[in-house]
Amino acid sequence: LREECGVSGWTLLQFLGDAVLVPAGAPHQVQSLTSTIGVEQRFLSPENAARLRDHSTQPQLRAQLDGMIFSAVREAVGVLRGCK
Repeated sequence: LREECGVSGWTLLQFLGDAVLVPAGAPHQVQSLTSTIGVEQRFLSPENAARLRDHSTQPQLRAQLDGMIFSAVREAVGVLRGCK
């Protein structure tokens, strides 16, 4: 990749208690040297979800994003109802 596209990779060792944040959209690869439990959290901001939905031509993706947006709004309304 370095020669073809000018992209270089990083190698790191992760130890107990370490967290690695990979930027959204960045390709990555993991090699476990021992038995490992991996936890992954994907995040899509409401602003980007709405923008992605507006520009998507794929009905399945639009439906998934509609569901995500609806759930986020429902949760926010529930929080606001609890604030008196």
